[in-house]
Amino acid sequence: MKKVLILTSAFGDGHNTAAYNISEALQDTGKAAAFVRDIYLHATPKLTYALQAGYRLAINKFPIIWGAIFHFLNHPSTLEKTLFMMKPLKRALEETIEIIKPDIIVSTYPLYAFLIRELRREGHTASTVPFITMITDSTAINISWYQAESDAFIVVDQETAAVLSHKIDQEKIHILGFPVAPRLSTLPHLAPTTASPWKILYLPSSKTEHTERVLKALQSIPNLQITAVTGRLRGIHASLEKSNIFDDVQFKLIGWTDQIPELLTSHHLYIGKAGGAIVHESMAAQCPLLISHIVPGQEEGNIELIERHDIGRLAAHYPENIAASVAEVFSHEGATWKRWKKNLTLMATGSASQKIGELILNYPGLSKK
Repeated sequence: MKKVLILTSAFGDGHNTAAYNISEALQDTGKAAAFVRDIYLHATPKLTYALQAGYRLAINKFPIIWGAIFHFLNHPSTLEKTLFMMKPLKRALEETIEIIKPDIIVSTYPLYAFLIRELRREGHTASTVPFITMITDSTAINISWYQAESDAFIVVDQETAAVLSHKIDQEKIHILGFPVAPRLSTLPHLAPTTASPWKILYLPSSKTEHTERVLKALQSIPNLQITAVTGRLRGIHASLEKSNIFDDVQFKLIGWTDQIPELLTSHHLYIGKAGGAIVHESMAAQCPLLISHIVPGQEEGNIELIERHDIGRLAAHYPENIAASVAEVFSHEGATWKRWKKNLTLMATGSASQKIGELILNYPGLSKK
């Protein structure tokens, strides 16, 4: 049985989602033992928790600030100048590799490639096993993903591959899709001919006041059923529980859940931010998207993806405009929604995790076990 070390970091849900879905797909084959590790949490837990809190604050409430940071990091010399500060991470990664002794390493977070490169330069033999980077962003690719090189790159679509092909050897690029939950390949989807009541899955990511205004604006639209999922946003969840909006019939409130794939396949429309994981899960679930919140930088590519394939749109941040867009989508017997839905049925994205697992297990030079 082959041992696969999967490296991730919780700066955004996409990295962890990709890592654990790849792990699940590998475990399902019965041919691999997958080990998911967050070296940042292992090496510097207190600092990592603080940085993660700052990241969530920036993307949800001060996206312009995060956009400036993203573009600052998108420069060839920026990360190279900070490598001296990564010694604790490098030593922790070296220790993890020595303990697990993987046959292959997969990374869903860009900075691990720099650490692997440094370990290889130091002559660390165990780090010379094949190293694959799973790029979780689409089209808008930060230079940190490819600057330090990898033995192979997995990308989500042809457009991302085209961008990357100008930077690295095209033979290293594998277009396999985003690793969504493996069960999305078998879950039943709503039919394109489905009629009202229209079911909306809303994942708020902004302030409580704004979330309540969006929900109240949606109340004015007939034939809607709304499920709001707050996830780890406990403050917003507590405030919404105290509101008079939810009746468990037309409006339902859910906190943290691991049933997002099931919710997406049973709802007509997703409303929320344009994170890589949720966008690709929506695509695999054939659930059209209305993006109400965008983080400058990496999520801009996801908006391009949605609009290019005509499977949703970017709605203005203001609650009234979001409601107006929802009303238009479902007007004329849902004409816009049905067009988006039809386009989604032409995109096969639900089996990406399995395809990625196959590439990993059959990667050239991997020892037979």
